[in-house]
Amino acid sequence: MKQKGFMLPALIISVCLFLVLSAAVVWTAARKPFVLRQLIETNVSTLVKEILPASEYVCLVYNYQSVTQRAYNPGNWLNARNVLIVLDGTIKLGFNCEEINVKESGSRLIMDMPAIKIMAHEQYPERAHSYDLAGGGVFPRSIKPQEILDLLGDSKLEKENQVRENEELMKQARDSAEALFKPLLELNPSIKGKYNIIFNW
Repeated sequence: MKQKGFMLPALIISVCLFLVLSAAVVWTAARKPFVLRQLIETNVSTLVKEILPASEYVCLVYNYQSVTQRAYNPGNWLNARNVLIVLDGTIKLGFNCEEINVKESGSRLIMDMPAIKIMAHEQYPERAHSYDLAGGGVFPRSIKPQEILDLLGDSKLEKENQVRENEELMKQARDSAEALFKPLLELNPSIKGKYNIIFNW
């Protein structure tokens, strides 16, 4: 009787262990596809990050020339004139490649791209041309580079706002990035022929 009393708790413990192990096996099996999918997506994302530039990328360089009229008074009202200033500038459009999010959906490799933004804006007052507007004529006038920038004031910010609102320019920047990144990614045998690359802006 003592032996039977001893075996009963042991049997209960064995059954409990069996149920716990069975539940663990079922849970692991159920999670396996999810875990594998996460692993695949992580590997693909890592692969893409290794191929693409690691930091900021400039996808479009926009050169412009602005023509602005300003009132110019170099300290003496007798010399006050309306002047025309022709100024060259360069705006670089791009994004940070670290912000690209990569995910896999069947045979599609989806690239969630960051918004295009202005990476740099340079103006060249030392190369600017200025002209007096007097008596119905246009006459060359020499103005110092810093004076030109002072006369133009907030025109640099205005130009940046114009670029941000220029959808055609933004489209050119996006198209330029896709035209470079897609063939670059397809050079890798783990991607070429296996995935259809989708850029999501």
